Amino acid sequence: MGDEGRLEGRRVLVTGASSGIGEATARAIVAAGGKVALLARSAETLDRLASELVGAVSVPADVTDPDATRAAVDAAAEQLGGLDGVVNSAGLALPGSIVEGDPSDWQAMFDVNVLGLLHATRAAVPHLRRAGRGDVVNISSMSGRRRASVALTVYSGTKFAVHVISDGMREELRPDGIRVTVIAPGFVVTPIFDDVPDEGMRGRYQDAMHASGLPVDVVAANIVHALAQPPEVDLVEIAMLSTRQGT
Repeated sequence: MGDEGRLEGRRVLVTGASSGIGEATARAIVAAGGKVALLARSAETLDRLASELVGAVSVPADVTDPDATRAAVDAAAEQLGGLDGVVNSAGLALPGSIVEGDPSDWQAMFDVNVLGLLHATRAAVPHLRRAGRGDVVNISSMSGRRRASVALTVYSGTKFAVHVISDGMREELRPDGIRVTVIAPGFVVTPIFDDVPDEGMRGRYQDAMHASGLPVDVVAANIVHALAQPPEVDLVEIAMLSTRQGT
């Protein structure tokens, strides 16, 4: 494992690497001396990012497809000479109330935020075990610690699920020397609300995010901090808010 924030020798898969927290994390890992495999749906975007980052490889896949995800994770391990970390950053936020929201949005959020995390982790674990130790870093949200707005109730449910699933992962994987850390930020300035179909709602959440959100690089730095801990330290959770965002 690295020390003092350095990740020399580390080989880390990052899902959701095409933008937002995932992209920032990939950049931070490389800056800290690690190697990174970039996983997201857009091959073109990943190839462009990989060309910028020394030692990075592109393994495009949709995390909602377990077979495609497994193939991508295996390809990442082959190209990097193994894996000893996975950062589950792929995420989707589609606001809408329970009464008036779109059930297809609920399905999409659970498919990406919960099942996608499970697919990627399950595919990565054999490689982490072969490495002898490793890390699973799951990106949740402060919305996974307490319900956010009514419009984000279902999104919050997916992030509550990430917390309890991470607890189970930690117990299951501890004998293999694999640590599990949850990163739970409040608003972060990312494109996460760009695909909200309702223009008014999209604008409100984007305005709130830009007014009180954390810089994405701050979240990425905390992920690197968790990865760089000595082997005997498991950071269970890092929860953070901008000082501009209320509780």
